[in-house]
Amino acid sequence: SFVCLLAVGLAMASYQVALIVLPLVAWIVLLFFRPRQSLAMRFILVLIGLALSLTLGVEIIVIGGDIGRQNTVFKFYMQVWLLLSVACGVAFACLLRASKDYDKPLRIAWFTTCAILVFVAGLFPIVGTRGRSFDRMAPELPLTLNGLDYMTRSRHYESAPSTGKSAWIDLAVDHQLIRWLQENASGSPVIIEGRRRPSEYQWNGRISIATGLPSVLGWNFHQRQQRTFHPMPRWVDQREQNIQQFYNTEDIDIAVDIINHFDIKYIIKAGLEEVHATDAGLAKFDRMVDAGLLDIAFLIDGGTIYEVIDDAIFGYLVERFR
Repeated sequence: SFVCLLAVGLAMASYQVALIVLPLVAWIVLLFFRPRQSLAMRFILVLIGLALSLTLGVEIIVIGGDIGRQNTVFKFYMQVWLLLSVACGVAFACLLRASKDYDKPLRIAWFTTCAILVFVAGLFPIVGTRGRSFDRMAPELPLTLNGLDYMTRSRHYESAPSTGKSAWIDLAVDHQLIRWLQENASGSPVIIEGRRRPSEYQWNGRISIATGLPSVLGWNFHQRQQRTFHPMPRWVDQREQNIQQFYNTEDIDIAVDIINHFDIKYIIKAGLEEVHATDAGLAKFDRMVDAGLLDIAFLIDGGTIYEVIDDAIFGYLVERFR
């Protein structure tokens, strides 16, 4: 009675999942303390109870700074699915063993239903993969296991109110820059690449994501989410501003300071940077090459990777502050 009243009370408080979770958890508790219950079954019951409790917990408790409950539900439900997958495997084995004692009509009905469910579940990798293959930037691309192949046949539109520029970006250029870094970058050198503000859900971080190399700033919102204590979110915003300043400034001194501060080894300049940075800001990189501070590590039509000459940067700083 208490469980029922609690479930109804929580449901009235907008936690409707309590109507399902609390009775099931109460049943699990009774089964757990059932006389002569095996240790293995008690372990499985704990897994199920924990999974169900998590589904109710995320209805009531939300991580601060979340978008509604989006990330709280997403992250904790991953644990729920893993716990239930283990429990369901054991439950299926128990039902399969118990089915030997069913009457013939019941056994036929049970196996028929089971076969249909297994068949439907087995269709997902086939149907899901086919459906996903059409939901991509290059639908005409043949089926492939290479996740970067779409870039060889795709374009992406970028516009920047701050610079007044817009263009269709040929992703094949970025693909070649990525491949060069994958094949030639040794260790984990820091890269810097342009960014579109304020949206994260664009072409931001494309070089770092595809190569795994560290960049000056990753996914801005995630970085701020994981650094909630003041003033760490502001430090993330400062990095965003440093990147904008790096690509837009004409002042080589400022660019050298940013390179030295973040220990940058490679500078990316391609379609994204050309749209979101000023022409004068981008032109300074060639002036830095002429000054011996940078070297052109890789050059193709529409894209350049500059390599920082560490000794030259150090010498430049020493000369400035002498």
